[in-house]
Amino acid sequence: MKAIKFIAIFLLLFVLGMFISYADVKCNNWTDNFIKAFEQTNSKFKFYDIKINSVVSNEKSQEYIKNICIDAVNCLGINKDNIKWTIRQENNNIKIYAKVKDNNYTVSFTAIKKNDEECYIIIDILSNKVYKRIVDTYQNLYELLNKHSNSLENSLCIVGEYTKNLQLYKSNDILEDILYNMNAKEIDKIKDKKFISVTAYSNLLAENDLEYLGNKINLNIGIRYSENEDKTLIYIATPIIKLDY
Repeated sequence: MKAIKFIAIFLLLFVLGMFISYADVKCNNWTDNFIKAFEQTNSKFKFYDIKINSVVSNEKSQEYIKNICIDAVNCLGINKDNIKWTIRQENNNIKIYAKVKDNNYTVSFTAIKKNDEECYIIIDILSNKVYKRIVDTYQNLYELLNKHSNSLENSLCIVGEYTKNLQLYKSNDILEDILYNMNAKEIDKIKDKKFISVTAYSNLLAENDLEYLGNKINLNIGIRYSENEDKTLIYIATPIIKLDY
């Protein structure tokens, strides 16, 4: 009897381990593909931005909401004592703002509790350090918020730069290379003399699908020339660019 119980527990742990490993590999696969797409642009890394929107259901205290921010800061290795809080209460609405910065990250946290049923939380992480840590950073934040919410919207963007004003044909070549290497289909395109934006769909990023004009998209690429910097900037995001550019 003990032997049967031991085998059952062993099988359960084995299956659970396979499931966790599969989830990790699944996340790493699309993030790795995303990073490769950026590297193939041959641009110089400028910064990356992670935005996660979530909804926390059921009645949660103000302290509970603040602890979500503290946990996010802790998983980035930032001292929670450096967080600057701003808390406002208007009628039944509670708004919690927090910001913290160190040598690696700038973190902005916004929580708006409009009623006793839902609280909307937005975490924005910006870093101009080595982008290859983005996989661990993204996954840690996702797993953290997933414990508190079953409604998450994520956006991941890497920005690079070229030290000159790219000719239109060169920008088109870069876009075509990204779409080809990501096995992506172009859905929409906007362009003028200094700006090109393409939305597309790639099977390699299927975990990040978003509905757009009746189509699925999960890849957004923007290329623009900055006169102030005299540089051409390239933005690669999944599923869409959520930065002013």
